[in-house]
Amino acid sequence: MKSLTLLFATFGISFLSFSAMASQGHGDSRVTLELKSPSQISAGKNQLLFQLHDVESHSYLTPGNLNITHEKVLHFLAYDPGLKEFRHVHPEFDGQNWFVELDLAVNGNYFLWAQGEIASDTTEFSAIERLDVINGNPAWPAPSLTEVRQGEDSGSVATLSGQKLKAGKMVMLTLEFTKTDGSPANVTPYLGAFAHVIATPEDGGSLLHVHPMDGNAPNEGMLHATFPKAGNYRLWVQFNDDGVLKTVPLSVVVN
Repeated sequence: MKSLTLLFATFGISFLSFSAMASQGHGDSRVTLELKSPSQISAGKNQLLFQLHDVESHSYLTPGNLNITHEKVLHFLAYDPGLKEFRHVHPEFDGQNWFVELDLAVNGNYFLWAQGEIASDTTEFSAIERLDVINGNPAWPAPSLTEVRQGEDSGSVATLSGQKLKAGKMVMLTLEFTKTDGSPANVTPYLGAFAHVIATPEDGGSLLHVHPMDGNAPNEGMLHATFPKAGNYRLWVQFNDDGVLKTVPLSVVVN
């Protein structure tokens, strides 16, 4: 596995993880994301056009060049520098460009990530670009993350176990999904996985997208996690409860 700025490792089931070593403005070196629509847009619904350039083959990637991973040929993530706004969507291809619709109401210089797997050699990639959103609601302030290991979305609760996190030390974490009344959530697969966990440090400039394995109960998942560097991290946990997608923001502090 590649060296990671932030590493989660999961064991026991088939999974796909996408990683980025990059500083802001760059993904991993294999694939670049090139916006073909304006890099500054007004808030609201917008269609983004982009291409993916494979710098090794000197070619542009189409669906035929990619493997299907977790039920989709391409995953696309967007979040603002305040780490409040978050989208996980799936682009389509029109024969020349990839396109995706984003509905963003809050101003900010958003991080965009396209993630997939190259079919020819199963190389996973995370390609990054930035997008300015203007004329919308005021931008969120810079994040100041603290420990928040339980959160709610529309009656569903995600709870991350409370082990202390130390840089460079592997720890096994439990994710438990319940209703607000404490009863177990009815967890069903989301995009071919028990759940999806997307994590980024407080500066937003690197990313990991992983999938926990099944735990000891139908509403529990297990993560083995190693954070190489100290700092504060945002986690977005996505799961299906009663067939409805829930997205719960959590945050952890690594010493």
